[in-house]
Amino acid sequence: MPFGLKGFPATFQRIMPTVLSGLQGLKCLICLDDIIVFGETLKVHNDNLRKVFARLRMHNLKLQPDKCEFLKQGITYLGHRLTPQGLFPDSDKVITIRKFPIPTNNCQHKGLLGLADY
Repeated sequence: MPFGLKGFPATFQRIMPTVLSGLQGLKCLICLDDIIVFGETLKVHNDNLRKVFARLRMHNLKLQPDKCEFLKQGITYLGHRLTPQGLFPDSDKVITIRKFPIPTNNCQHKGLLGLADY
């Protein structure tokens, strides 16, 4: 996609289910402008990664290597920590909520509700 394209997230979200049809949810996840590839073992992970790369290549889509991360045991994503042990809230987000001052007016109440809702 051209840099700075305003409709990029919507375009990405529309095209990726077609590109990764049959792999999404089983070998990878698509969220916003990210593709998360997973596997129970290193061999399974690498096989899944090859399948995702093949699909991207088939549709003439390219990745930016400097934005890619490989072979992570766990990741922090959208306020959650994904690990082999399960899904947990991001500890930094929990600390932020715990340290939030006690609301004393309507504006602060709205701020706390917005933070807790996120």
